[in-house]
Amino acid sequence: MANVSNNFPEGLRILAVDNDPSILEFINQMCFQCNYHVTTFSDSPLALNYVREKKNFIDLILIEVHMPNMNGYEFLKHVGMEISVPVIMMSCDNAKSVVMKAIEDGACDYWTKPLHENQFKIIWKHVAKKVWNEIKLPGIEEISSSVIEAPMTNKKQNNSNVEESNDGKLDDNYEPLPKKPRVVWTQELHSQFVNAVMQIGIEMMNIPGLTREHVASHLQVGLNMN
Repeated sequence: MANVSNNFPEGLRILAVDNDPSILEFINQMCFQCNYHVTTFSDSPLALNYVREKKNFIDLILIEVHMPNMNGYEFLKHVGMEISVPVIMMSCDNAKSVVMKAIEDGACDYWTKPLHENQFKIIWKHVAKKVWNEIKLPGIEEISSSVIEAPMTNKKQNNSNVEESNDGKLDDNYEPLPKKPRVVWTQELHSQFVNAVMQIGIEMMNIPGLTREHVASHLQVGLNMN
């Protein structure tokens, strides 16, 4: 089975909004190299109208924060009411307050310009994360790596849950709190995730005869997910 690579399945549909023609041209070039489908707008209200008309044909949105007429924050707010897709905000402004506001308002990432090729190569991770959140097993609140030990603070927190009476003795009626379900990110679970991501890719490309094997053939093998 091929691992998820730096490229999400071909056909990722991206909406890019920026009032700088050179930025839009760069985004066009990067999306072409990655075999993504991109639609660009230099006007955010027009882009919002497009979202409303084509909400089922957008997988991810890129938008400049400091847009005229409707800034990126306003756009993000309206988009959140129309469609559930990852939104990446971008700007030359790397002020902490600007970045934090973007994330707090619901952006999945913040890109500081100038943009770089590798950002587009791994842009699939935001769509994959959305897919995972939709398909993850019910009751599982935490997923850990099989090669990373749980932090020691967890043990301290667990111990702090023990109730004591006023004289310092354990309450006779004390019942330990149930532990949260926890899974290890095994190869089997990873394979299920990859299958789900590929299936979403097949559905969004909507090409007759396209199978998981076809999609898998376009994924690089053996790259680390991180």
